[in-house]
Amino acid sequence: MVTPTLLPAPTRPHPAVARRLARQLPPQQAHDIVIRPLGGGGATTLIATAPIDNFVEALFDQLSADDWRTTLAAMHGVRRGQSDHVLELGLPTHRKAQIVLFEVFCRQPGSPRIDPKKLADKGMVIRRVHGSRWDGWMKAPRSIAGWTLIPDPDADPGVRGDQAFHAANRAARALVAARRVKPQFHEDVLPLHLVPPDICAKLGRTILFGVIPVGDSTRSSAPPTPINYAGMSGQARIDLVGHLSEFLKPRAPTSLPRPGQALRRKWNALEPAGKRPDGTARPADQGQINALGIFLQQLSVELDAFGTSAEARAMMALLKTIPLPLTKSGNRVTSSTDAATFATKAVKILIDREPNANDALKMPLEWPRIDTNLGNRLTQAALNCLSRRHADLAGSPGKFEVVTDQFVVRGFVRVRGHEGCAEKLVWSAASERFRVLPWWDGDGPGVKIKLPDMSQLKRVKPNVSFEMPPAIANMLNGDLKKLADGDGKTSGPSLGFICSFSIPIITLCAFIVLNIFLGLFDLFLRWMMFIKICLPIPMPAPPEESDT
Repeated sequence: MVTPTLLPAPTRPHPAVARRLARQLPPQQAHDIVIRPLGGGGATTLIATAPIDNFVEALFDQLSADDWRTTLAAMHGVRRGQSDHVLELGLPTHRKAQIVLFEVFCRQPGSPRIDPKKLADKGMVIRRVHGSRWDGWMKAPRSIAGWTLIPDPDADPGVRGDQAFHAANRAARALVAARRVKPQFHEDVLPLHLVPPDICAKLGRTILFGVIPVGDSTRSSAPPTPINYAGMSGQARIDLVGHLSEFLKPRAPTSLPRPGQALRRKWNALEPAGKRPDGTARPADQGQINALGIFLQQLSVELDAFGTSAEARAMMALLKTIPLPLTKSGNRVTSSTDAATFATKAVKILIDREPNANDALKMPLEWPRIDTNLGNRLTQAALNCLSRRHADLAGSPGKFEVVTDQFVVRGFVRVRGHEGCAEKLVWSAASERFRVLPWWDGDGPGVKIKLPDMSQLKRVKPNVSFEMPPAIANMLNGDLKKLADGDGKTSGPSLGFICSFSIPIITLCAFIVLNIFLGLFDLFLRWMMFIKICLPIPMPAPPEESDT
């Protein structure tokens, strides 16, 4: 008997040789995989809204029930815009959870479900929609670029879970990433999770679910694009220039109030002219004082003209060219100051309410004529200061902060092929468009806070403490009437205090004051029926006291 000779197993080619040979072979038909909304519906059936309490367990229970299709259909399109019918998603503070549900199957007769072990990776992205443009939320480990144009919506999002990489090359990838000088931004990829295997087996589907993080408040690290106030035209510029103080525009010579007098913080420069709420008349020159106060407040608060920015320095340089006479001999000015110096000192007294030490600062006699050229330069400098101020204060908007933005969700899976074959990236179609509701626009149910009964107030003990520095303690321990008039004293003993209060009592006081002011505002706003709903509830009878 002749024993057959076994041929040696063919040796595997080097990976580089295998790749070169693969390029020379005719293309192979790819295995067709589909990821779509659970149940096979359209774009409007992807996002489901559920009560936030134990929503994952509740979702699994609903999918396990025989009527899961009916239950799931009731969770679609829960709230839509009244005018445009765009889907509106509530925040976690509205007691809502926003869920996406996908199924993955093979495009074969019978639509067999994909084996979960074939999924090398799975995830979803949220894209902002601007017309035909799609923006992705781009970030790096230590930086966030924010919403950035996605040129190719079907391109690889660039993030893979560790399970998608062989353990042997994770360290090499980490070293490569560490040597990159510039941050490598990638699209923010959110996880998709596999529904428990018993539910998938019962429904005959491979089901993935994810949560849309509509409460995500992350912001871009990039500086915001400031509003170019100086470049505005038309009615917008007219309104802005009209808002600015007359001291920042061309104007005729103007006398100043109380010339030659030492400035006093009790002049209440921000009070308007006319009668006070109690019916008493304000000083006859209160209108002039108020105009000067508005000018100083705009310089300090709105324009930050006393700051260190280039725009602030340019504004102060212009004001420094305006001479303000302090004393005259006949028609000759014998002493003067400049508008920049005067405004820098006056704002501390008339706006910050600091004392005029030794009555050193006197009111100038007049504000000179401001010609058209200088007035227009002052106006332009003020608008430049507004642009800088906006850039400093506005900050970059949060991920879902702009209420007019609209978004879509897309899911993807990476499917493993045969050994040596590349994984296949498969995208779902986009969901319907949606917007994220602002924090104040929830439809309940509200959070219930139980107030103590009046008979139980003595049982409510202090449970929060405030530590007061000496200045605040002296102010509160002084004449409260003067404090209400803005003339409280902060000087006194160098003793701080710790004051303990009860949060329930603070809440009760705030609730009573709130109802008082709601009633007052309702006289002209007529809003009570919309913002306050009170329902009677039966209360249990108090237990009877025993004689024993």
